[in-house]
Amino acid sequence: MKTQRFLHSALSDKFVVHNLVRFILIFVVCSFMITGHAETETGLKTVEDPAFASNLEELLTTVYCHCGCTRETIKVCVCGTALAIEASFKDELTKGKSVDEIRAAYLEQYGPQFYAVMPAEGINVLAYVMPAVILVLIGGVVFVVLRRSTRSVQGASITSDASDKSESQVSDAAVKQVEAELERYKRGN
Repeated sequence: MKTQRFLHSALSDKFVVHNLVRFILIFVVCSFMITGHAETETGLKTVEDPAFASNLEELLTTVYCHCGCTRETIKVCVCGTALAIEASFKDELTKGKSVDEIRAAYLEQYGPQFYAVMPAEGINVLAYVMPAVILVLIGGVVFVVLRRSTRSVQGASITSDASDKSESQVSDAAVKQVEAELERYKRGN
């Protein structure tokens, strides 16, 4: 019986070691497969080319998502529609289309209201010009007000100097008159 027990334990040790080696091999092979798959997936999604990334960034920030959520650019919107649009933009960029072609096709399909950047044409020019005009007008008003206030302060200082001189002349005359009346009073007493 004792030999049977040791024989059974020896077989079980071989079995455990054999299964452990199998498990490690399967784990290593699967990890390489998963890593390879992840690299090909990310290779398709994010190309290391900086020009591609900047073109994609321009597209994602200049066009609104048409999903019906709040009015957000595709970069900011988190819905599934925005993710699908981003994937299609990436696909079209990898096919060699330009940013303007992709944007024009998108706006033609969904309408110009989904363009996040207001074009500087027609009545929209006023929106670009009016802030500068308003700043110039405000600067002009401030300049005129300051100019008038400095002139009034200068005019007030000139008139106050003249009134000080006239007050001192009046007071000198009054002093002389008071002294003359005092002399008369002294003589009379």
